[in-house]
Amino acid sequence: MIFVAPTIVLLLAINIFPLIWTIYLSFTNYRVNRPNRDVDFIGLRNYERILNDSDIWVTMQATAHFLIWTIVLQVLIGFTLAYLINKKFKGNDLWTTIIVLPMMLSPAVVGNFWTFLYQPQIGLFNYVVGFLTGADPSSFSMIGEVSLAPWAIIIVDTWMWTPFVMLICLAGLRSIPDSIYEAAECDRASKWRQFWTITVPMVLPFLMLAVLFRGIENFKMFDLVVQLTGGGPGSTTELTSVNLKREAFEKWRTGYASAYAVILFVTIFGLASIYVKALNKVKER
Repeated sequence: MIFVAPTIVLLLAINIFPLIWTIYLSFTNYRVNRPNRDVDFIGLRNYERILNDSDIWVTMQATAHFLIWTIVLQVLIGFTLAYLINKKFKGNDLWTTIIVLPMMLSPAVVGNFWTFLYQPQIGLFNYVVGFLTGADPSSFSMIGEVSLAPWAIIIVDTWMWTPFVMLICLAGLRSIPDSIYEAAECDRASKWRQFWTITVPMVLPFLMLAVLFRGIENFKMFDLVVQLTGGGPGSTTELTSVNLKREAFEKWRTGYASAYAVILFVTIFGLASIYVKALNKVKER
């Protein structure tokens, strides 16, 4: 117990105490920029205001759009890359290293890098799109137009984190014993049938694990959005994390922001708990 005590104290100081303090503040009208102001206990008023705020639901929709599309694209592309790399070919290790490179970069670096790529006048992205479609490269702005800005963030996040999904899927593919495929070939099962009856079911737990990790991370996505669009144009790409930061550190509504944070925590924790139960059932098959 003596040896574990420092770890427990550190855990309480870093995780448990801030959580309890946030929950307490969520029931008050506390503002951190007015420390001398009397703090009143207002009950569930902050929660009622958040749940009845139409702007909050708009940010929730933007977050859901970002979350769903990034997960779908990363799973599809990541699994495809893993399936191809799992086939031994010349230069396999080199291509694996190249594909994994984006994941090693800092989000701040990636944000700045893609900001230059998205520039209408000098950005390479617009010239590539213009070359493929025949459109004028300066006629559109990925981070300046309401209809394109959400997709600009989705593209960057997919580019950066697809390698993570690929590595998890690759681990799943390489965990499948060759004897299972050999037995299927003896039963004259086609490659297509082997893929759907052996590969997909056995890799599914790994895929679901990748979705869990990416879902949690993308739900609280902040740095990449701030670097690319800052939540704009307007509030088109203002995800819940960006909106929470503005409530807490720009409007200084600390109690309100604490209630907002608690709602997001409960949402993520609840969805993750349900998902983990589904994942365990898949593993038990």
